[in-house]
Amino acid sequence: MSKKIAHCIHHTHWDLIWYFTAQDAAVQFSYNMRELLRGFKEGSVENFFMDGQTAPIDEYLSMHPEDEACIRELVKSGKLIIGPFNSQLDCFISSGESVVNNLRIGMKTARKLGKISKIAYLPDSFGHSFDFPKIFNKFGIRDFVITRGVGESYGLGSEFYMKSNDGSELLVCTMLSGYGYGCYAFKEGILFEEGARDYNKISVGSLIDRLLKFSTVEHEFVFPLGFDQNPAILNIPEKIKEYNDKQSDIEFRLTTWEDFIKQVRKKGENLKIHEHELFSTQYHRVHKSIFSARADIKGLQDRCERILTYELQPMMSMLDSLGIEYDHGLIDRAWETLVKCQTHSSANLTDETNAYIERETKNALNLAVSMKYYLMKLVSISLEDGERKPYPLVIFHTLPKKRSIINEIKILTKTPNFKIHDENGENLSFTVIDSRRKNCGVLRKDAQLIDPGKFYYETDIVLETNEFHGISYKTFDVVETEEACLNRFSHYDRFIENSRYKIYRNQDGIVIYDKKLNIKLERTIYLEESGDEGDSFDYSYPDHDLILHDYMVDSQVEYRIAKEVSIMSIRGSMRVPSDLSKRRNEISDKDMPYSIQIALKKGSDLIEISGEIDNESEQHRVRLVFKGTSGNEYSYGGTQYGYIKRETNPKELKIWKEENWFEEPSPTFPLLNHVSMVNENYTTSVFTRSSKEYEFIGDNFSDIAVPLFRSYGALGYPDLNRRPGRPSGLDYMVFSTPESQMKKKNKFELALSFEKEFDANKITNAYIEYACEASYYQKQDFDKSIYPISYFPTNPLSRTLPRSYEFVELDHLDGSFGTIVKSDFSESYILRIYNNKIQSSKGGGIKGYGENKKVYLTDMLEELEHHEVSRELPDMANGELRIIKIKK
Repeated sequence: MSKKIAHCIHHTHWDLIWYFTAQDAAVQFSYNMRELLRGFKEGSVENFFMDGQTAPIDEYLSMHPEDEACIRELVKSGKLIIGPFNSQLDCFISSGESVVNNLRIGMKTARKLGKISKIAYLPDSFGHSFDFPKIFNKFGIRDFVITRGVGESYGLGSEFYMKSNDGSELLVCTMLSGYGYGCYAFKEGILFEEGARDYNKISVGSLIDRLLKFSTVEHEFVFPLGFDQNPAILNIPEKIKEYNDKQSDIEFRLTTWEDFIKQVRKKGENLKIHEHELFSTQYHRVHKSIFSARADIKGLQDRCERILTYELQPMMSMLDSLGIEYDHGLIDRAWETLVKCQTHSSANLTDETNAYIERETKNALNLAVSMKYYLMKLVSISLEDGERKPYPLVIFHTLPKKRSIINEIKILTKTPNFKIHDENGENLSFTVIDSRRKNCGVLRKDAQLIDPGKFYYETDIVLETNEFHGISYKTFDVVETEEACLNRFSHYDRFIENSRYKIYRNQDGIVIYDKKLNIKLERTIYLEESGDEGDSFDYSYPDHDLILHDYMVDSQVEYRIAKEVSIMSIRGSMRVPSDLSKRRNEISDKDMPYSIQIALKKGSDLIEISGEIDNESEQHRVRLVFKGTSGNEYSYGGTQYGYIKRETNPKELKIWKEENWFEEPSPTFPLLNHVSMVNENYTTSVFTRSSKEYEFIGDNFSDIAVPLFRSYGALGYPDLNRRPGRPSGLDYMVFSTPESQMKKKNKFELALSFEKEFDANKITNAYIEYACEASYYQKQDFDKSIYPISYFPTNPLSRTLPRSYEFVELDHLDGSFGTIVKSDFSESYILRIYNNKIQSSKGGGIKGYGENKKVYLTDMLEELEHHEVSRELPDMANGELRIIKIKK
């Protein structure tokens, strides 16, 4: 019999935060790192793989700058292997830009320290996105090492190729038995004894047999030497010699991932191709319902991504072309702060660590918002004056397409009445939502002492602008007037409508009539409430559940109508059990008030749905359900740069228990941006600006259910219905998490649309428009605290800015806008666009700034300039992620 070869790879898996705090991790890593450096110096450590990330090194060097030269020497020589990621990420609900910036910032550190590892290494992430090959290839990455997400139903070996819908490929090496299955037994000298077990109490010998069974390199397998938060092993050569001398069945060799992957490429046999995501629950838990844990924090992260991607980066690029320098440092700080919060276990931790994640997410969000408002303020105070009125209102459009905008805007004036003039002096129509009289003088206890000359009016309006041409801004003038010229909402008792939809409530629930498709949908939107005996990692149904529905037939409904928007407000309450014991006995003893707003903007194909649920109960889940009219075999979920078809009723649900899978392969999936149900008559799409999970439910999976929040009280329960066995997290500990009961007002923002056919580009573009918030700034002196950064005195630019400016427009593009940024490497702008379709599409043309510039197709590192292209871009291939370089 041939001797087996165990490729030993020295590593650690380093969580920045978990059940321990970031400070615990920083202290432990500092001492571990000092020990590792001594090990290198003394020769007891030959090489060390630093978990595919750079964030721990960044933090260490911020506290120990004296070690930078030593670390740089080790990295440059290939002994200390770091990057390409900044931090281990959530692979499904991190947006495309989050993934790109995680890699970009990680590579920036690794490059500075001497060498970038081009092995994408995600050993503990809970499954892997279909888009990873196309993203990673753009960074020059061709190799991918993982643990979770692969099962026998895929028909793959331990090594295989993962292929995106654009043809991009990664060679994937899977640690099917885990990334530390034999580490402790190896260190303790008991590797070949009966008691050698991994962290799941499975024998190490059987795990080695599993690896040999699925290896594509005959008789060879990976034996990782390291585990969660582990320090370096300082006697590996001695231990290897001891085991090699003790037996002749397995030869242990110290190697690196780079060398092992070379062996796979040279000797691997029958490597198959997988053209889908990796999300199997057979050998490892992937926590398929983790995406609804702490929905409030995930909603904050979603908003931060959207502002950075679709608002701030395009705005900063546009203003850079006008001489306001693009601030790479601030942008990098915002992204780095955010991506370190989007770990594979983001917001499913202890209350203390969740509070840290929430605080750091808010720090990233506040940084993004502050940058946005500073730039808009700087433009507003630097405009050419002419003979203009005193209150310029600058509105920014940050998408590269033609469109008018309808947004809620806050206007401050001395008088209660005012007009808004466009650039031609024409009146713009708007509707008043609310107006308040305020005083900006010194506050006094005695109201008689407050300066009456300091009164002003703060008015919330809905404004429809004229058409913007691509990424641009325009200045409008707020003109005070004596005569009343303000439109207000009118009340109606029957329905709301626009040119596309009519929506109302009848005796059965909410009705939507689609005028374009001529379809009437009854009971279209309803609330579902059910028990949840799960924990921070997973939803799990209780043995005795009571599932309740509210079709809003008894709620209070108000219809408000304006020219720009019509709003249906719904207020009601569900009576629900206060906990699982009450649910077991079918006792509904708590009120759960809710308020929901359905909005139809003029000319829009989107139905915008927002609201809040006031929760006081425990251990339950609340979902908003969108009812369909026919069954669905698949869902069509948005990914970072495309979409994926997922089975609504996986066949593995019938076998997982008898085959002892680690987790139920439930059809609960990540809701990154949008999800659609597609049938013969029409396509229904749901868009999110908050919730991050969906499931198809109902008869033949006809309805889309979106969790608004989950209420649970622990990190890590054992023996759940959907997740049998040990607790997730620490196998001997359950942490109480009372804050995760979500006893508060839980907010949500979703949208709904209907189309005749499924057009992936059209649906994604509808999402991108929905993703953008209002971007405007009124120059005024009444309230310096309207935005916190407005308080700071700011000098105008030394030269004036035009009152309107058009930067970049993409004409007749049949694809989607990723973002536009200033290059890290040159005086150029980097435009990212992509084709969601699985067939070729029009690449469009660049109008504005790029018309007279040199334009190239490149990659994320700008190492390739394939060829210069004209302003008329070539067609995009199916699924293509395209990187365009516009030289200044």
